[in-house]
Amino acid sequence: MPSAPHGISPVRMRQTGRKGIFSQGKATGGGLPPPGPTPDGDSVGPCEEFPFPSSVEAARLIQREIGSRIIREDAFTRFPPRYVAGADAAYSRDGTRVYGAVVVLRCPDLVVVEAQCVELPIRFPYVPGLFAFREGPVLLDAWEQLRTMPDLVIFHGHGTAHPVGCGLATHLGVLLDVPAIGVAGKPLGTAAVAPGEFRGATYPVIIRGRPAGCAVRTRTGAREVYVSPGNRISLATAVWVVLATATRYRMPEPLRIAHRHAVECRAAGEGRGWSRESSS
Repeated sequence: MPSAPHGISPVRMRQTGRKGIFSQGKATGGGLPPPGPTPDGDSVGPCEEFPFPSSVEAARLIQREIGSRIIREDAFTRFPPRYVAGADAAYSRDGTRVYGAVVVLRCPDLVVVEAQCVELPIRFPYVPGLFAFREGPVLLDAWEQLRTMPDLVIFHGHGTAHPVGCGLATHLGVLLDVPAIGVAGKPLGTAAVAPGEFRGATYPVIIRGRPAGCAVRTRTGAREVYVSPGNRISLATAVWVVLATATRYRMPEPLRIAHRHAVECRAAGEGRGWSRESSS
């Protein structure tokens, strides 16, 4: 089991057994299946409506309000999880449209059971710290296409390791009311930190005097990733889940496959007249 971040209590393993919630075998990311119901999976219903701001100032007010609703402890509907989702977005070459992808992987073998992607026009300007207003609508649209209800979701972006404590993973995790984790390639609003050189090493990211996330070494010799809770999960459990799902590469498998799916959908959309709502 990966070690817990410095100064943070380790996740309780009594619910998961000695070997953890995920196998460490080879993950399969190829051959994304067509959409369809998965055995024993709950359908995904409509999420809370995305509050779209009229200005950057209004966006900051919405962000603070959503941030006040974070649940900072483990609050799973089902644990260990049966299905884990990854969510990422890719932008069109001309910067006017965004492709949001959500993929669902089955545990413990991390096999892809569903993938959805949606294309929308970009309606919000590039403002550091407010990415949820650029990528949130398209990711929520893709989420609502799912026929398999994930037990938790990993977003490409920050959660509480954010200047105001409400990054993309927190924003969408609260609106969806699901356990959510943010994973990013670099810190936002803080200096980069260096965990130990071996897989499993962590180093806390401190914001306003408290641990908001962790730099995590998911592969020996690879650059660290920045992990933080989004909603309904503790920092220790978020770090542990990321390490458990980063079986072969620097990024966790759900996130790596979601990124690839978004890029493939962008290529299809720009090259072959792809429709607004599509799945592989």
